[in-house]
Amino acid sequence: MYSYLNKFLLVLLIAIIVTPIFFGILGFLLPSFGYFPILGKYEFSLNYFVISSNIPGVSKSIFLSFFTGFVSTLLALILSQVIILNTFETKLYKLIKKIIAPLLAMPHVTMAIGLVFIFTPSGLFFRIFSPWLTGFERPPNFFIIPDDYGFFLILGLVLKEIPFFILVSISAIEQFSAKKIFNVGKSLQHSVFSVWCFLLFPLIYRRIRLIVFIVIAFTASVVDMSLLLAPSTPSTLAIQILQKYQASETNSLFIASNLALIQLLVIIILILFWVLIEKIVSHKLFFTIFVNCLTFKNNLIKNLTFIIVSILFFLSLLVLISSFLWSLAGDWYFPNFLPKTLDIQNLVEFFNENKKIIFSSIVISLIVSLLACLFVILWVELTDGLKKKRQYIEWFIFLPLFIPQISFLIGIQSFLIPLNFSDFLVPLIFVELLYVIPYCFIILVPSLREISKDFLKVAASLGKNKFEILIFIKIPMIMPTFLLSIAIGMLVSFALYTPVYFIGAGRVTTLTVEALNLALSGSKQDLGVATFFQVIIPIIILLIVGWYNNNFLKWKF
Repeated sequence: MYSYLNKFLLVLLIAIIVTPIFFGILGFLLPSFGYFPILGKYEFSLNYFVISSNIPGVSKSIFLSFFTGFVSTLLALILSQVIILNTFETKLYKLIKKIIAPLLAMPHVTMAIGLVFIFTPSGLFFRIFSPWLTGFERPPNFFIIPDDYGFFLILGLVLKEIPFFILVSISAIEQFSAKKIFNVGKSLQHSVFSVWCFLLFPLIYRRIRLIVFIVIAFTASVVDMSLLLAPSTPSTLAIQILQKYQASETNSLFIASNLALIQLLVIIILILFWVLIEKIVSHKLFFTIFVNCLTFKNNLIKNLTFIIVSILFFLSLLVLISSFLWSLAGDWYFPNFLPKTLDIQNLVEFFNENKKIIFSSIVISLIVSLLACLFVILWVELTDGLKKKRQYIEWFIFLPLFIPQISFLIGIQSFLIPLNFSDFLVPLIFVELLYVIPYCFIILVPSLREISKDFLKVAASLGKNKFEILIFIKIPMIMPTFLLSIAIGMLVSFALYTPVYFIGAGRVTTLTVEALNLALSGSKQDLGVATFFQVIIPIIILLIVGWYNNNFLKWKF
């Protein structure tokens, strides 16, 4: 029997997710219509829609958000599948499965900073060709980053989202007999590319469709990467919102809230547009056209996309190399390709000056991750008796990822203002939980639910209660996955920028915020050091988990 206590606790967990979402949406929805009692506004009005529509460049901002969100998601999805199809059933595929988590460890802002290091006038790109080809003895007096149409923003998002799509695709592949289908297709003389497009990808996509929508919502409303890579006159809609929110005028909050509502509508339209494309692609006529364009033995498209993937992989390595070089660089004058001196003095000085920020970043991410894993475990235990009904309520967990961060956080901030918190750490941890729980859920839930019932029946027959079964049977059996979930949760929390900016309110800061501040106004050496710590700390976390699993976990089920 599903007890009343279980129902109460389940409702409580749902409330933890739904309540802040409700107030977050309400917090920007009401001010967007001119209603905000704290500032003496008690009447609803459409005036702020008129004001927002007359903001210079707002139409281009909407277009940039739509364009960059759609194109980056589409390219990342396609290129991730190209990588998998070219490596499937090879040793490289097994290697990718092992190293994909460290690739995810790099925060979005780190990728953006790396691209800035490469493509600025004094960056590695111009150093490679100077002075022997370009004739430049000094950095050129023009900029190629950021560009007017957001192509560098798309590039940064694609580089960051490809590993994520690879990870979820690999997880989807393991849920059905992919190897058998793959071999059957090849035995019928179809090319690997054709087998993947017509047989395997539809099965993969069906399982990662929700993830694709989450990526669409994120890429169309990203803030930290847009600050560095998006055009500034005008920028994306998310940056327009941020600029209005930072303004000192009384009406700025109402305009920012109105733009936040428009941002949400853009995301909804973008997802509906994606669904429309799904309908077109799945139509028989499109399938016939695609088959005629792609003969079974034509590898041109496959080879072309693989070349693009190779270039992107090289660029990702260059991002890391450039960041590490700047963190260790002494004197590095243009057009020298390498710095004259390398030392760790910059690292030591930065650590001594910012060790409190580094420590708080690690502690906050650890607390958030542990709470998220506890939430997921409780959720699984409470929904265990619901069986098929649980699929109707589990979508609540992913709801925060569909709402643009900046829109949601402006709304939350509107309700935090009257509470007058002296310390914003607790609200920050609570808000970050909403973004970390879905990722821990994706990793942890399948392992928990795949534990053989026979083990649990034996434990119950020996007089063990549910709590003892959970602590001494279930968690030890899934300990590698449990530790990985904690690590990934820490990485997600560690990389968050927008929640810290809005909820931390300057009183709580993290390394990600500090890195972005340095990127906007600071020396490249300090920025390189901040980027170094942003990369090395997540990698250390993953290495600790891997080391523990290899040396202390003797039993695997």
